[in-house]
Amino acid sequence: MTNYKEYLQDRLKNNHFINHMGLVLEDVTKGEAILSLSVKQHHLQQNGFTHGGVTATLCDVATGIAAYTAVAEGKNVVTVDLKISYVNPSVSKNVIAVGRVVKSGNFLVFCEGDVWDLLEDGSKKLVATCTSIMAAVDIPVQ
Repeated sequence: MTNYKEYLQDRLKNNHFINHMGLVLEDVTKGEAILSLSVKQHHLQQNGFTHGGVTATLCDVATGIAAYTAVAEGKNVVTVDLKISYVNPSVSKNVIAVGRVVKSGNFLVFCEGDVWDLLEDGSKKLVATCTSIMAAVDIPVQ
């Protein structure tokens, strides 16, 4: 497959949770995916930071999409394990997540990722890092 972004954007049209969250697939190449999120009121926790569950979702989806580039076409990818380290509270209205494949096999794909605040001055601040293990499964592609 050469056009990962087009294929995966088509797949994501049917993912109601990702669409509800407002996640946007910015770019995807072999072994890497970049997502963005415009943070809205419903993404915030009680102290005004982006909720940790939103950050976890960004980690999960970015590494999951990256894993899709490492499995056979027609396979689905599901999360086996996800570990997140929260480094800084997310205070920006614009967040990006980058997921990368570290190693892939026939069944398991090992990934890592980062979530970043895009600050008003143009700089980035690390919000979280993650590692994930994804499994290639034979659930029919919808």
